[in-house]
Amino acid sequence: MNTLRFSMLALACSTLLACSNETTDSENVKTEAIWSKIYVTTTGETSRVIAELNIDGPTGNNIRLTANDKLVAKAGNVSQVMSEDEALFDVDYRAIFDTTSGGTQFTVDFTRASENKTLTTTMTLPRPFEIITPQKNQSYSVNDELILAWTPGTEGDTRFESKLTIECKKNDGDSIFVNVNNEQLTDDGTQIFDLSTIEELKNTAINTRQECSAEFYLARTRQGSVDSGYANGSSAKAVQERYSDKFEIRLRN
Repeated sequence: MNTLRFSMLALACSTLLACSNETTDSENVKTEAIWSKIYVTTTGETSRVIAELNIDGPTGNNIRLTANDKLVAKAGNVSQVMSEDEALFDVDYRAIFDTTSGGTQFTVDFTRASENKTLTTTMTLPRPFEIITPQKNQSYSVNDELILAWTPGTEGDTRFESKLTIECKKNDGDSIFVNVNNEQLTDDGTQIFDLSTIEELKNTAINTRQECSAEFYLARTRQGSVDSGYANGSSAKAVQERYSDKFEIRLRN
């Protein structure tokens, strides 16, 4: 059982990580200068394989595949050429598979046509799980102990983490967000939150006449194997992640 008694900083808006919005064609980059972040993630319905390629590191130029370079993802006997997905300040490559079972191995082959080489990254999904409590529309007093429960895991090579996000209304009508993170959670199926210790919920700017809305994010992660041909610092992982139903926290009894 995990007992958590701490609070994190309130967040009023999202913070952008430092990154480059410049893009370089892959044909102009040597393989040993390519940094990769490759991962597979599932919420239980489909699995998304995502590959990010940059020059030298996460803040380097984005790399767009050119000159017959390609990324191919594979799960079981099913292979897909990964498709480019361009979002704000970022370029990555994605593929979606129907399989979500624990123990499923995914591979991503990065073929460099001009250098006649292929870099292979492997990832294996951890065991899936379900969130048991809290349930939809449950209501807690700010003075309560909140019990988070999930189906526990028994795999010794995975990491488990939780994130509690609380949205409250301020007296001026704007939203204020409070995040409580635990990145090294014991995967035994239970975590207890003492809501009274979250100091940010005592902020006098919060409208205590309105209930706060809250939800949990949980993730079970297994590290993958990165081809040594990529630049230092490259990474790979496979993640089973889940979101709880929304529940409420009352600031007045």
